[in-house]
Amino acid sequence: MLKNFYQSLPDDLSQEVFETLAGNGKVKIERIISQGHSTPEGEWYDQTQYEWVMLLKGEAQLEFEQGRLLTLKPGDYLTIAPHEKHRVASTCLEGETLWLAVFYDALV
Repeated sequence: MLKNFYQSLPDDLSQEVFETLAGNGKVKIERIISQGHSTPEGEWYDQTQYEWVMLLKGEAQLEFEQGRLLTLKPGDYLTIAPHEKHRVASTCLEGETLWLAVFYDALV
């Protein structure tokens, strides 16, 4: 069934939305929809898998535990290593911020 990444966005964005698009237990592909959301102060994502993330719409800032702050604009992407603590510092207040995230284990 054909779907469109930019369509069927939820009306209620009071909470950040995480939607699994595909996966198999070792790989998960996710659409994340943010609007003015951020990770609470003092909380960090500390994942066991690699995360490849691309910003497709909007703008966001990612903060890393070591103090690095990255501003992402549409088309920007990066890979976050397992246990590289990070948080979403900010996302656009006006309009949605759309992320495509792929979580995967290291290739052996």
